[in-house]
Amino acid sequence: MKSKHIFKIVAGAIAFSLFLSAGVGCKDSGPIKFFNDKPAWQEGWDAVFEAFTEKEGIDIEMTGFTDINAYQAAIKSGISIPKGLDIFTWWTNWKMKELVDPGFAVDLSSFYEPYKDQYPSGLLDCMRFDGKVYGVPLLVASWVMFYNKPVFEKYNLKEPQTWDEFIKLCDTLKANGVTPIGLTIAGGWTSFFWFQQLMVTTDPEAYDAVCKGEKSWESEEVKKTFEVWKGMLEKGYFSDPGIDLGAELPSMFAKGEVAMTYCGDWYLAFFDAAGLKPGVDYSMFAIPPVDPDLNSVVIYELGPIMMSENAENKEAAGKFIDFWLSPEGQSIWSNKMGFISPNAVVSKESLDPVRKKIAKDIWENKDVELKVRFWEATKAEISFGACEKFDKFVLNPNSYLKVMKELEEMAKGYWSK
Repeated sequence: MKSKHIFKIVAGAIAFSLFLSAGVGCKDSGPIKFFNDKPAWQEGWDAVFEAFTEKEGIDIEMTGFTDINAYQAAIKSGISIPKGLDIFTWWTNWKMKELVDPGFAVDLSSFYEPYKDQYPSGLLDCMRFDGKVYGVPLLVASWVMFYNKPVFEKYNLKEPQTWDEFIKLCDTLKANGVTPIGLTIAGGWTSFFWFQQLMVTTDPEAYDAVCKGEKSWESEEVKKTFEVWKGMLEKGYFSDPGIDLGAELPSMFAKGEVAMTYCGDWYLAFFDAAGLKPGVDYSMFAIPPVDPDLNSVVIYELGPIMMSENAENKEAAGKFIDFWLSPEGQSIWSNKMGFISPNAVVSKESLDPVRKKIAKDIWENKDVELKVRFWEATKAEISFGACEKFDKFVLNPNSYLKVMKELEEMAKGYWSK
């Protein structure tokens, strides 16, 4: 039996409702109605779906959306009606909570039982509410520093193990006319990168509290974060912040004009497109903590798959969730897409050298503390506004006290509601 794939853009709730009524299956036999916002990954979807259908005899009807606003509207409509969609891709933390609180999402905790030793517990925190987990990992990305290997070799530089070593490394690069770190605020959303990294490695608990509105943006922990960041800006460690993350930075990195850049490992696709060879032209390391008493703290982001409480084919959808979490399902997905699987028993042999190193240094390292990306750790209303304030700081580092005050006023105004 071959799995069915329906790719279409749904412009509104009417078209979405018509689609839902078009193919209703039995509760235990499917077809499973799967909605996602990543139709470009069809090759990976096909591989997993075909293996699942062959194993369980259950078909999958898939609809992919290319318009995010239309997608979010479709999901919020589909999960609220009886016999609606079955499974869907979404976001973690606050966006997931918006679906959990009204009772629209299924608690998937029990599906982890057969694989409880295969997934890092900390990885699931961004999907956990009141002790229950409401998603399974679709894509995980760790935020690490990527560096140009030939540049490091030219100046006899090694991956730093402490913050002091990292600063000395930046000083050496700067002294030799190489910009140490690529930084951009172009696009209006990337300026949170270094705030999250410096804050989480200064005080991870304070980072959590600030993101949740439990600690002031004018606290000493936030002030220290800005002061460290200010020092790095004033020493000239960063590139011109006006460069574009995707269009300009990869080329500058490839030419050795910029020695390092910090981002989620999804950024490797830009290096691949620039013709850089992983393990030859570039590698990675986890940025050492600012506080020397901390173990390694790494930011991560996770895209989940969720199940609707109103699913028409809940039993069949549960079989797919189990297959997805299993080493078999994860191996197919990882091998086809080249993604790092968070399942510890899945072989990493098919990965390139840099992704293998990320798997070993981050996901297989029990000493690493995982903290969720700022973009998901706080409410969208705050993250967007915060980036505007971070932009102002990057352009004028002396404004940090004023920026902190503005951030606190913005956050207090939101949380008070």
